[in-house]
Amino acid sequence: MVRQVIPWGLLLLLWSVMISTAQAVEQTFYFASLQYGSIDTKRNAPPFAVDNDYLIAMEETYGSVSYDPKVEPTVISFEYYRVDGYVGIGFSIDLLSGIAQNDPPSGVFLLPNYNQEYQFSGGSRVTTETIGLLYGLSLYGRFGFFYPFIGVGTGNYLIKVEENLVESDGTNNYSVVFGEVLEPYYYKWGIRFPSGEYGVMLSQYYIRAPLTVESRSKTLELGGVGTFFGFYMGF
Repeated sequence: MVRQVIPWGLLLLLWSVMISTAQAVEQTFYFASLQYGSIDTKRNAPPFAVDNDYLIAMEETYGSVSYDPKVEPTVISFEYYRVDGYVGIGFSIDLLSGIAQNDPPSGVFLLPNYNQEYQFSGGSRVTTETIGLLYGLSLYGRFGFFYPFIGVGTGNYLIKVEENLVESDGTNNYSVVFGEVLEPYYYKWGIRFPSGEYGVMLSQYYIRAPLTVESRSKTLELGGVGTFFGFYMGF
């Protein structure tokens, strides 16, 4: 009798697992997150190549350039997933701005931007103010105590380039150029560590965002490799 009960018990256990799995089909999950970190603009995002011929052209005229390659945008994200069992597919939207910085909105952008400054040995200076929007497809997994995700997509960058140039004859030239990167490319991966509806997360971004600076018709790379840490809420 016991031998007959054991197989039936195993079948019932298997059936309950199948039912619970079936009930997990077609679940919908939303995530909102806030992340802090930095992007190294000198690191290229494989397989993309870094093209900074704008800086090369400027060095030929205004002397060698020095700058901090790391920018520190704040990433605000919204993600939607349709989950079947333990794996889901959906889309994500990432806003890269300077909300965590002290600089106010520039008057052109509605949100605070993040900045980068280039100093040339001849006394010239170039400053960029940037806001980025990335969107694309994402894959999401639910595995116990960690939720990995990956994503790929495109987006849009809005940039203000401010040039304070000291010419060879000692005169000063000032100009402001506005630009847009219409088709940046990116891919990302990360891990969430849940605690109920909230949790912490780590993510890595690989971004290709070449800007053509109209004053020189040369390219300035605004992307790079970024590492971020933050908090999320699921609902």
